[in-house]
Amino acid sequence: METKVTPEQLKALLPSICERETSQDSNNWSPENPLWGHCAVVSLVAQNLFGGELLRGSLTEVPGFEHMRSHYWNQLADGSIEDFTKPQFRERYPSGLKAEPRDRSYVISYPETVKRYKLLVFRLAKALSNHNPIFEDVIYQKCFYAALDSPCQKMKFGCVLTRNGKEVCVSNNHFIEPLKSLCEPKCIRLSLASRTESMLGACGHAEEFVMWEAVRQGVPLNECSLYIAGIYPNGLPWLKKEAADHTCLRCSVQMYYAGLQTIFVPFVDRWVGLSKEQSISGSLAYAIKEKKV
Repeated sequence: METKVTPEQLKALLPSICERETSQDSNNWSPENPLWGHCAVVSLVAQNLFGGELLRGSLTEVPGFEHMRSHYWNQLADGSIEDFTKPQFRERYPSGLKAEPRDRSYVISYPETVKRYKLLVFRLAKALSNHNPIFEDVIYQKCFYAALDSPCQKMKFGCVLTRNGKEVCVSNNHFIEPLKSLCEPKCIRLSLASRTESMLGACGHAEEFVMWEAVRQGVPLNECSLYIAGIYPNGLPWLKKEAADHTCLRCSVQMYYAGLQTIFVPFVDRWVGLSKEQSISGSLAYAIKEKKV
């Protein structure tokens, strides 16, 4: 089940997850003012959670803050205005900022911003999961970060393929160009029951992309294992709690024919390995609606 977070909960957690590495102004960041230099990435995280618009105001003429150039805050989907990093200014909050809507694509067009944003999303997910030990696993981290790059509106997946314990390739679910219109502007799968009608959609699946990349590299798939993890569109993790299974019949069939050694899925706080036969039997139950995600 998708975790729900309130604006108040986010405000309470931010001081513990905002650090020097996630600050735009790391030289002036301090533990005493942890939100310093975080407005852009925190606003992106808040938009993930609460929807709405990103708002931007210029700081170029605000004494003492000129070097920061701009400040971001949020108009939430319910119309309310929230500035989640307002405490960074303390008693010197710049008044009279002119709010200008900013498209998300503009904010994430800067590679360093994306890097800081992804790290902050990961830290929030970890904190909300009560510091689940799976977040310390390097392969899970790679799956998580790959999933964040997915454009999918319904569920984002990241996948790592390994051979003899070494990484072969990493990918996520993303558009197949000739099918892209199926998700413009609204993903067709939002109207379908999860794990059914698996061939209908605009995205190739993360498992498919890593297997084909291995084929292109000449790597024998029957010597490989696959790790797959999902996150919701709000950036929070999908950790299986009821059953350790693979849920996509479309991918399970391909993994079976590829002869993969093991398919790993995140269950509660660890990876659980499935055989290709177990993957098929588990995903079939979802396809015929014996199970629901």
